[in-house]
Amino acid sequence: MLTGLKTSNRLVEVTAPLSVNLSNLQERSEQEWKQFEQWVKEMKQLGVQDVVVPIFWGRVNEEDRRDFDWSYCLRVKRILESHRMGFVPELCFHFIYASQLNQVQTLPEWLWGELLITQSKVEKISDLKYVSETGEKSSEYVSLWSDEYVVPLYQEFIHEFLKLFQYNKEDLRKIIISMGPSGELRYPSFDLHDWGGYPNRGTLQCYSRLAKKSFVQYVMDKYGAIEAVNEAWDRIMNNFGQVELPDRNYDIFKDKAYINTQYGRDVVNWYHSCLVEHGNRMLTASFKELDNLFFNHAKVGFRIAGVHWKISDPVEPRVAEITSGIIDTHEKLSYYDQGEYVTALEKIVPEEYRDRTVLHFTCVEKENKDHKGYSRGGDLSGWIADAANKLGIGLVAENGVSDALYHNRSWDQMEKMLFREVPFHGVNLKSIQTLMEENPIGRQRLTRMVEGLKNDLSTVPKRKRVFRVMGPLHVKATSHRKLLEDEQWFEFDRQLKLIKETGVTAVSIDVWWGLVQANGENSYDWRYYDTIVRKIRSNGLNWVPILSFHQAGGNVNDDFLQLIPLWVWGKLMEYPEIKCISDLQYVSETGDASIEYVSLWADRFVMPYYRKFMEAFRDHYSEFADMTEEVNVSLGPAGELRYPSYNAHDWGDYPNRGTLQCYSRLAKESFRKWVVDYYQDIESVNKAWGTHIKDEEEIHLPADVDAFFTSKDYIHTVYGRNVIEWYNRSLVKHGRRVLQQALDVFGTSEYRETPIGFKIPGIHWNISDPEMPRSSEITAGLIASHENLSAKNHGEYKEFLGKIVTPDIKDRLELHFTCLEKYNMDYKGYSRAEDLVIWMAEAAYVLGVEVMGENATPHELLIKEGWEQVERALTREKSYKGLTVLRMQDLMSAPEYGLASFKELIQKLSY
Repeated sequence: MLTGLKTSNRLVEVTAPLSVNLSNLQERSEQEWKQFEQWVKEMKQLGVQDVVVPIFWGRVNEEDRRDFDWSYCLRVKRILESHRMGFVPELCFHFIYASQLNQVQTLPEWLWGELLITQSKVEKISDLKYVSETGEKSSEYVSLWSDEYVVPLYQEFIHEFLKLFQYNKEDLRKIIISMGPSGELRYPSFDLHDWGGYPNRGTLQCYSRLAKKSFVQYVMDKYGAIEAVNEAWDRIMNNFGQVELPDRNYDIFKDKAYINTQYGRDVVNWYHSCLVEHGNRMLTASFKELDNLFFNHAKVGFRIAGVHWKISDPVEPRVAEITSGIIDTHEKLSYYDQGEYVTALEKIVPEEYRDRTVLHFTCVEKENKDHKGYSRGGDLSGWIADAANKLGIGLVAENGVSDALYHNRSWDQMEKMLFREVPFHGVNLKSIQTLMEENPIGRQRLTRMVEGLKNDLSTVPKRKRVFRVMGPLHVKATSHRKLLEDEQWFEFDRQLKLIKETGVTAVSIDVWWGLVQANGENSYDWRYYDTIVRKIRSNGLNWVPILSFHQAGGNVNDDFLQLIPLWVWGKLMEYPEIKCISDLQYVSETGDASIEYVSLWADRFVMPYYRKFMEAFRDHYSEFADMTEEVNVSLGPAGELRYPSYNAHDWGDYPNRGTLQCYSRLAKESFRKWVVDYYQDIESVNKAWGTHIKDEEEIHLPADVDAFFTSKDYIHTVYGRNVIEWYNRSLVKHGRRVLQQALDVFGTSEYRETPIGFKIPGIHWNISDPEMPRSSEITAGLIASHENLSAKNHGEYKEFLGKIVTPDIKDRLELHFTCLEKYNMDYKGYSRAEDLVIWMAEAAYVLGVEVMGENATPHELLIKEGWEQVERALTREKSYKGLTVLRMQDLMSAPEYGLASFKELIQKLSY
């Protein structure tokens, strides 16, 4: 925590426009004043406490040093007071040019002439200006080498301003003092007057006559004699008149001379010392005026620019910070923090004023991006915060550019700094205009930030949205000849590169049990997946392996066939309890058997083989645990926790009701046992069902399943509800068994922190069918029946999910749910897909379960409306953690929508 400061109730400030009149600094229309007042009102409602108001020296003192026009300032102040908003004046002693708003505010017209006339030591105007190594002169701020002439003028301006508050001192909690270009304590090393702009190294600004004179004096004071200088610098000079600043002959940036040579270090040490001494003078002068007028409680803020580029440049490390003057050099200067900002702030902020000083630091929205100008924006924010924290200086985060407020990624980085990594005292968002004009993202994120600061959330903000894609069922599926050739690998690699650029973090890959163990129980062939995972890693992506114990082929859009290992059936037939192969398979009400997945009623026989495969995968890919975002486990057909009720082996296809899959011998035995255990005796069964059965052998599943559904026996009779309850519970127990195996296998290895994922499908059709409501979800096994079952939500998915994901394991599990792209379409299969997506999100929210969304099919993502529907699903209050898109190759093939729409969605929602 900050020494002497409380981070509770941290302030949220916004910066007012450079002028309330946005079209011209001199003309202020009433319409624009009304617009400003409306903005203030809305900011107050959003929870903003203070408005930082730029007050330009050149506007107030425009034509005459002794004539102060405070009318604009006072009108802004009255508006803020009327809405109980704090007024934070920023006294701007700098030139401003905002090209996008066509706004210019120069320094006072009288300034340069008066200093030339009244100060005998000033020989020409360039003495008062920063002159760069190129000879270009800056008029943005009076050179610090003229401080002895101009600081008294700054002090006079501060004094006159404070007199406005002499009768209500408590209203002035803080003033911000401009200390350089753009109001920042730095040299104009990367400004408009010469070539030193971002992301160049910047230009030294110390070539005025007074600056050169100062450098010579520094050298004389340090070395005393020219001989000592020659020895230190390895030069031959006869007198101090030959001491020069860097030029082409003595380029301190060549070969890191600013780090490796004494001359280079001396130049930078002097250059930096001049800047921090200027900062110290400005703070001292400001506090002197405050204290003289008895504003003893008021604080003084100043701004340091986040010069985040060139930090990790291996050729010129930290060079942009050096030319801006904010850090000093030393022999070990490198791309990591060695206390440079602690040293600088110690010199800038007098110790007696540290508890009343507030540092405003810009560019907190910047991340580390070595590939872009060698930027280390995230590191820099941390270094500054650590330095301020160590010295007990208040710290306010600011965005460096106003455009940052339009992007979720920038807000996410600001929240990271405010809530998680380093303590900040508050935040100042620049500017109110950017937040209010057509910026719904800005308003939404501001509301969340205010709430977090109000509650002092020193925790991680809302989890960042996660975006993934599902890879092909098999790379060779993209080949017309269905052969795995170099061409397919090249295409896979190309697609990975394109996916990486969108902001996707991981690729889901089916690890087919039948492919890896095709040759026998103790044979594992990982070669295909070894290539897959290395290509994913080489493209800077993570992966989500899906341990696929199911068949590929036979489901919607499957373009590849891979059976489960054929030897498995024979191996399981060796158990004496197994009479025929159909005992191991799902058998539907029609008598058709499915070979897609081993029946859950044979779990006790097949489970050891699942576990053995999991263990083999874990051990083989232990070195890739760090890039594994999740291990997903197949729990049924298509990898989903369901029965194969609408698969290819019989007629139960979409949008039919589906077929019950419980007519194998083992399933029938299970039902009988469940009924007996549930009712304890046959008499109780008969009483509940209204039957006259004599013994357990007469307990049967529905013989006429069509009648069972069309008569709604599955809703209105105890027998029907019992059948469906057993059917649903059998699926739940299967899911628990397989997931528990995965948790055990991956719980004590490099994967112990890796989430275990599973998928539930969105069975969205027949929900609103008046004749057979919810019948397709019933046959898939996803919900139990009850007397009030209808097209409305009665918590069916909360009950289903709650039985699978119990509190003791929920932190390790991650649910995936499909059909986020689909709409409610009662006229088409009685679909209520959107309702279903909401119901599952609400269930997961109540239970505290992480849930990822997926599209069920690629078709809707070929149109704009499908992407809009996905966005709606991801932005509701009770929402999804992220999205996995099915599949990578479908995104590439979409002519208009696809990859571009996905990238746009990621940019919009990555927070």
